[in-house]
Amino acid sequence: MSRIHRWLLKTARTIHVYLTLFGLTLILFFAITGFMLNHTEWFLPDDAKLEAQTRKESRPLPLDKMPSGKLPVPSESSDEATGEEKLAVIEALRKEFDVRGEMSSFTFVKGYDDKLQIDRQQIKVEFKRAGGETVATIDVETANTEVASTYQGFAIVMTDLHRGNRGNMTNEVKRTGCVWSFVIDGTCILLLIISATGLVMWWSLKSRGKWGALLFLVGTAASVAVYYWFVP
Repeated sequence: MSRIHRWLLKTARTIHVYLTLFGLTLILFFAITGFMLNHTEWFLPDDAKLEAQTRKESRPLPLDKMPSGKLPVPSESSDEATGEEKLAVIEALRKEFDVRGEMSSFTFVKGYDDKLQIDRQQIKVEFKRAGGETVATIDVETANTEVASTYQGFAIVMTDLHRGNRGNMTNEVKRTGCVWSFVIDGTCILLLIISATGLVMWWSLKSRGKWGALLFLVGTAASVAVYYWFVP
């Protein structure tokens, strides 16, 4: 065995062992949550339970931090609030109602007042986070705010962390934020390195190399066969 070969095996073994220990918690986490996603009927709550977990609050939103001391309204030229106006409303909601998550939408809507029997201008702000979402509806004239927060349970938090953005291919705001997406990417790279170093170590086992190659081929063929014949 050459010096380079010995160095390669020693390096692969060291990287394999310590990276596995470093990432063991994340590897177990994604294994468990992957099983949960494959059996959602066992772990995830139904619609009735989600409705019961919705918390509602209603009170006026303080206007002291708003630009000009009032809520934004749509202009004739644009139905969008400015960045400064949005930030002021969002920060007020977070402070007054302890709203969490990333803002997913900020829109002006028309709401019907049952008492006055007229349409009133409202602001609707939606927030999303792992395991839950919050919808705030603000009356522009009175600043009265209704906040409905839904917490979907620990199982949803776990599976949201697995998916990162719930598997969405659109530009929807990620419920788990940008930082967690780097954790997912890092875990994928971690698994690739662990697999590669494992292959290097297996390749050095001359006595068991043939059986290992055979098992690898059988496993690959079985996976392809299941996909080809049994997946609709």
